[in-house]
Amino acid sequence: MMNSGITQETDVLIIGAGIIGMSLARELTKYQVEVTVIDKEPDVSMGISKTSGSLIYMGLFQALSLVIKDLGRGFDLEAETQNERMKLLWEGFRDFDSIAHDLDIAHKHVGFLLIARNDLELQKINRLEHLAQFVPGGTIRRVSRDEIFDMEPNITPDVIEGLHDSTGTISIFGPEYVIALYENALENGAHILLACECLDIENKKGRFIVQTSRGTIVARYVINCAGKYADKVADMAQARSGWNLVFYRSQALVLDKRLEGTINNIIGLPPDPGKIDFLYPLGEGNIHVYGGYYDHIGDREFTDTTKENYDDAISRMQQIVPCLSEKHIITSYVGVRTFNDKELEDNLIEYSPRDPNFINVLVRMPGFTPASSIAKKVVDMLESRGLQLNDKPNFIPRRQAIPRFRFLSDLEKEKLIAQDR
Repeated sequence: MMNSGITQETDVLIIGAGIIGMSLARELTKYQVEVTVIDKEPDVSMGISKTSGSLIYMGLFQALSLVIKDLGRGFDLEAETQNERMKLLWEGFRDFDSIAHDLDIAHKHVGFLLIARNDLELQKINRLEHLAQFVPGGTIRRVSRDEIFDMEPNITPDVIEGLHDSTGTISIFGPEYVIALYENALENGAHILLACECLDIENKKGRFIVQTSRGTIVARYVINCAGKYADKVADMAQARSGWNLVFYRSQALVLDKRLEGTINNIIGLPPDPGKIDFLYPLGEGNIHVYGGYYDHIGDREFTDTTKENYDDAISRMQQIVPCLSEKHIITSYVGVRTFNDKELEDNLIEYSPRDPNFINVLVRMPGFTPASSIAKKVVDMLESRGLQLNDKPNFIPRRQAIPRFRFLSDLEKEKLIAQDR
């Protein structure tokens, strides 16, 4: 660990220990490269990654996501299914099962049920069914009212028809994914400095001199994965190319795990731009609720749960599953979503115009699905700038998670207990 005032040298410095920064760190540790990650927080996944929806998705849910995050701007959504961002999403989705296996990440393939309660919602479902045919990864079919009740006995009696995707969504716990990447990157030689804030960046003689709250780091390359602070980090290096960050907030609720079995699929209502209504079962048995609007905010630190948004989320939850109520809520939180105004509907992954050895990585939602493929893209960009990528012969691809005691058999529990006797 680096003490205050000590200088450390590295090949690649990654600023930000969220899902993108840690995916890149692990990818780079496959090579004989010195990798350092810094983050101002005391742990990984403390920013946007902490409050993500914790889903890996393509198919119908990705089509729904396109409509929600259009935010009323009227983009050509069919064209959005053919761009590089969608390619990265598909590659990341396709690779996730093998990553989860290697890193021992708890995950579950769950169905996604989109319901209509009236003719207007049925028209929206028709539109989504059309859009979803351009998005890979899903296995989508129409389902009747009777089929819906067979799948979800507790659903609203107002339902008339729906769409079901059996293969396009994977439920995870987002911070666990980031922690798994962190632990594996650390085991493979990455230097990860937490509670280490970036204070200033200067370029001298082809090297970046990075002043942090824990000392100085000298790096050949700097990768800006700082999430909602990416603009501030870029400004330290004069590395912006005419973009700003735009912030939206969304309300989430977490319900008690005693409700396990109340729903079996992710269930949602047809979206409008900027409006989100769905709930889904978590692996621990809890139900996660997203309800309400993406509210534009000027202050990136505004994460307060307001009574208006809280009540609205409860109301929308009950429109889908009426037996759920406020008494089931164990916590609520607000997630801040970051977009860039240069490529509002896209990621912005670019070399700094001032020094191409500084790379900005601005990823709009979703970030978890394409994280592994974005990491590979950035590694390719580094190689094109002269970083030598020689395979590390002793790379360790596997990581073992801490046992989840609640899910172990009695025999497995006894074996663990015996180790401490």
